[in-house]
Amino acid sequence: MIPHASDLQRLNVIIADFCHDVVIEPLCFFSEADLQSMLFARLLGEFATLVGTAITRGPGSKGTYRTGLVHREYGAGKGRRIDISIFAAEDIARIDDPQLTAGNKYLEPRFVIELGTEKTLDTPGHIANDIRKLSRAQEQGYLIHFFRDTAQADIGTERRRKTEQRLKEMYRLPVNKAELPPNVKMLCFLLRLAHTHRKIYGKCELFSLGSRRWEPVNLTRVRQQALRHLQCESGFVAGA
Repeated sequence: MIPHASDLQRLNVIIADFCHDVVIEPLCFFSEADLQSMLFARLLGEFATLVGTAITRGPGSKGTYRTGLVHREYGAGKGRRIDISIFAAEDIARIDDPQLTAGNKYLEPRFVIELGTEKTLDTPGHIANDIRKLSRAQEQGYLIHFFRDTAQADIGTERRRKTEQRLKEMYRLPVNKAELPPNVKMLCFLLRLAHTHRKIYGKCELFSLGSRRWEPVNLTRVRQQALRHLQCESGFVAGA
């Protein structure tokens, strides 16, 4: 990892590395839950600290129970769950209930991550719901979606034309129309897997929020391009 890097910089690098690995091996996941597990394991390795809560270990005990900074499926109110949350240590210290709440309220995560795949039945609804949860982030939220095009339809065929129209309606347009709060970053990938011709053009595309365009990404530069989308206002880009 990066010596003396801020938590935000460290997190950006972890996410960029994760995206690179998924894009290079797009069959590494069956469902969104797989993606959650993969990223969660990396985050636990980097943000491994256990922090004491305000819940004592027993009557008269001076010791308190501890919990981690990173959690999956943490509550967001109204029955909603956040894919991955990372909390500030001082907020963990306020927890006074075994449900990891403070004052009967869920904590506001420092960082929030929402993931998605092509298996969602309602991409616009999924993205909108994700954005609502991401807006809870005190510092930064991340919307990360991978959409795999598995149709065996070659360029120039009628099947490919229909496939591209379906991709546009189901994924490209909903992503294009997404309106993000200022504290939310987006990494949305379109991955082409199953063409039958020998060379696949545009195998990976990444949506650029700045240009509102889907841009082809060389597979050797996925990490660098992801970092450029996530970089801080200071312009920090690790290893780009």
